[in-house]
Amino acid sequence: MIARKYATVFGIASRDQLVYLPSFLARNLFFVVVMFVFYSLWRAIFAGNATIAGFTMVQMLWYLTFTEAIELSQTRIFLPISEEVKDGTIAYSLNRPYSYVLFWISRGMGENLVKVLPLLIEGFVLALIMVGPLPGYFRALPIGFVTIVLGILIGTTLQAIIGLLAFWFEEVMPFWWIIQKLVFVIGGMFIPIDLYPEWLQRIARYTPFAFAAYWPATVFVNFSPERVVTTLIGQVAYVALFGLIAAVLFRAAVRKLHVQGG
Repeated sequence: MIARKYATVFGIASRDQLVYLPSFLARNLFFVVVMFVFYSLWRAIFAGNATIAGFTMVQMLWYLTFTEAIELSQTRIFLPISEEVKDGTIAYSLNRPYSYVLFWISRGMGENLVKVLPLLIEGFVLALIMVGPLPGYFRALPIGFVTIVLGILIGTTLQAIIGLLAFWFEEVMPFWWIIQKLVFVIGGMFIPIDLYPEWLQRIARYTPFAFAAYWPATVFVNFSPERVVTTLIGQVAYVALFGLIAAVLFRAAVRKLHVQGG
């Protein structure tokens, strides 16, 4: 019964997202431009090289297809959460028969999955045209898609935490900028972690940012049962950790609201 509430929120958010055609077209057009830039850049870098850090040109472009699809699918749920905190409308949600945090995570994931599916299909076509098929793609697809969803869930849960920080900070956008840049750099969004110095690889590989982007993408381009197990364990652990942090933050925020007479 409880799960059905959040499944309903998820479904409504998914249907609502289908209405925004201009946004859909702009996002997918931007994806085409980004992939063309990546293709041109890495074709020049790979000139005369069969592999770089264990990646072929085919693997590199497919890797970037997955990481970019994950990034572009992210709905910024921290913005409406922080706005509700600022204008006080969050007080109306406290007596409703659902978890505020799970409501926003469910809503965000409903929108995210509607965004990521077309991007993955589009990315498949673009990568196929630019560099050809990825060996082992269809074998990795079922579990690979699960890791992409979990990677997006890590980002969504982090955004819920950022939104709740509005109870203590007037502006939460800087927190998002920091998280986003960490995903870009040590999460392997633009460059696989394998290209980094060894000391940085050891740090970056097991951060939540890597499990949001790098690990799901490498499940596809370098599939192995060991990699799948590592990816799933890390992702589930970080989702649980961030979910717990979000719940603790929300309870602290509610106490703060009651003390202040909100």
